[in-house]
This record gives sequence, C-alpha cells and structure tokens, in this order.
Amino acid sequence: MTFLLASISCCISANEWVQLKDEPFVEYRERLSHFITDRKAWVDANKGAMEVEAVLPYERFPDKSCSGPKIGVLMFHGLSDSPFALRDSAQALSDSCFYTRVMILPGHGTKAEDLINVTRDDWRQAVANATEQFSQQVDVVYLAGFSTGGALVTEYAWNNPSVVEGVVLFSPLFKINSSIDWLAPLLSPFINWLDHHESDDYAKYASIPVPAIAEAYKLAKEVRQIVVDAPAKVPVFLALSEEDATVDSSVTLEVFNTSFKDHPYSEMVLYSANQQAAFDEQVEIINTDLPEQRIFGLAHMAVHGAPDNPYYGEQGEYRICSWYLGEESRYQECREAEHNWFGERSDQLSSLSDVAARLSWNPYFDDLMERVSVFVSKTREL
Repeated sequence: MTFLLASISCCISANEWVQLKDEPFVEYRERLSHFITDRKAWVDANKGAMEVEAVLPYERFPDKSCSGPKIGVLMFHGLSDSPFALRDSAQALSDSCFYTRVMILPGHGTKAEDLINVTRDDWRQAVANATEQFSQQVDVVYLAGFSTGGALVTEYAWNNPSVVEGVVLFSPLFKINSSIDWLAPLLSPFINWLDHHESDDYAKYASIPVPAIAEAYKLAKEVRQIVVDAPAKVPVFLALSEEDATVDSSVTLEVFNTSFKDHPYSEMVLYSANQQAAFDEQVEIINTDLPEQRIFGLAHMAVHGAPDNPYYGEQGEYRICSWYLGEESRYQECREAEHNWFGERSDQLSSLSDVAARLSWNPYFDDLMERVSVFVSKTREL
C-alpha cells in the first residue's frame, strides 16, 4: 500500500457544485456543465461531451398520462460516484409516474483530487439547497440516497420531517465496513491517499482521498446518533445486501431495527447469499446465491442497478474489476473473462473464480423498483 503525504494546494470552492437557492435547475445544470468540462480528468478526451453528460445532474419526467398530485423523488449518489449511478432507479420511478431529479455532491464528477478539501457540511448544503428548490416544484417530496447519499438524505429528513414525506435508501452508509475506519480522521491531516489509481470508469473515481473517507466516517457516526435519539420520524424504505463490503450491513440492520422499524410503514429488503428467503411484515429476505446466473451475493452498488444497463449491466461495456488494480494481468483477465462469476469480494466468491468481478446490477431490480413505487404510493398521504 502506498502512502502519499498531504500537500498544501489551492482548492476550488465546493459551492461550484451546489445549486444556488434561487437558481433554476436548467441554468444550474448549464453552469455545472462548463465547470466540469474545465476540470474533469478524461477517460477518453475524444468522448468528452459524453463523459460530462454522464456525471451531470438530470431530471426524469413522468408520462403525460399520469394524474394526481405531483410526487417528486430527489436523489443523491454515494462517495466517489456521480449521478450516473442512479440512472436506472430514476428512470424506473419516472415510469411509475414520479418526477425524479438526481443531484451531484461537491467534489464529484471531475477528478478525485477535488474531494480532498470537501467537507460533509458542503454535502449537507448541497442537499439542503436542492431540496428547497425541488420542494417548490412538486406537491409531495421524497428523498432517496445511495450510500453516503443515503446518510445525507436520512439526516435531512430527520431534521425536516414536515418537508419530507418519506425516504428511500439504497445501501446506505451508517458505518464504513472496516474495523479501522476510525483512523481516517486521525490520518487525514497528514495523508491524502492510501492508494491513488487513475480511473478508467468515466462515471466513478477509482480511489478516494483519506480526508473524504474521514468526512464520510464522521457523517455516518453523526447520522446514527440522530436517528437513534429520535426514532421513526418519517417512513423509510431500505434495500441492502448482507454481503456489502463498503458499508457495514450489521450496523445498517441495527439502525433499521432500532430507529426505522418503529414507523409502521417502514420496510426493508435484505439481499443475502447465506440466508434463505423469508418474510415478515416489514422485512423481506431475498436469497442471492444464484449459481445459474454465476452470482454469489450482491455488491454495494449492485442493489439499485438494472441488468440491462448498457454500461454497468449484465451485458454492459464496463465490468468492475477494481479489486485487482495494481495487478495488471489479473485485472485484464477479470475484465475479459467470458464466463466469470460476480458478487461481493469474499473467500467463497474467490473459490468460484480467482478473477471474479464485482456485481454491478441487481437481478431483482424490477421487483425492487415495484416495491419502492408501492411504498411511495401508500405513504404519500400519511
């Protein structure tokens, strides 16, 4: 592991990423497009317009045939990701007659170095400003978040329950899946990177700087305390993989049971490669040991991904093999293997393939999005 010492460098303001309180979304998106174009680390500069479009915030509108109140779902991605990560979910909810908007968090969509000086308060400001703007354009507001975005929208909803009707969480971050995550705040004043790899994925960073990990650690800890102190402020729909290697699923389960489950309309879908399918009134377990599909467990980002996504899907152009960065031959073998296995990194997955790839789609995606749609429909008039 390479340790790269922190250096003093000029940083750009996090406000460049944040929608201003009086800034129309179209104008904000145009401004951000120019900003990202000027700063983005290209995977392929010849496809610059496509790469910028992939990481920009966007909206999806319901069909004109949809009737009733205008229900909006405002969505936020995770650390190192971009709005691209939520395209499938946003489109599926739009197809269910909900107006969706996916935002960007400061430090994302450009280059990983831009995360070094961003704080969790910058992310909070982005959520607050975007929600204030969005709430003026819809009748009912739901917030949705993936990973770090999940922690942020949970916190906002708990602090503003009169504004938010409910929360939808995909693989939310309530604790990093590491026994030494507490070290990040201690290291961050001195070290910027543990490992630093250039990304070959135009929608996601390959490495996360230590200061950003420290901010995520502190955010997760603070949000856990908020929801423990005041359970059941709003209904929560939560989808999670038990095998998640990025967030600690055992802590997420504890948060659900102690802070979310008290609300009668809260519910959870737990994907598990080791537990058999089971159901109670608020929790459904879905088995994800699927040898016929060469899948063992859902990875962190797989939960909300569609199998037919042209980039991350089952036949998509990009396969996630980041476990092997620094091992060029294994990395390429993972990317190119015709009949590879997919899942979350584990000894059991490695026993099935020593170059297994990280799963980036959910074979139960359509079922999941139908559940989210039902959740929104039954809670919107509480």
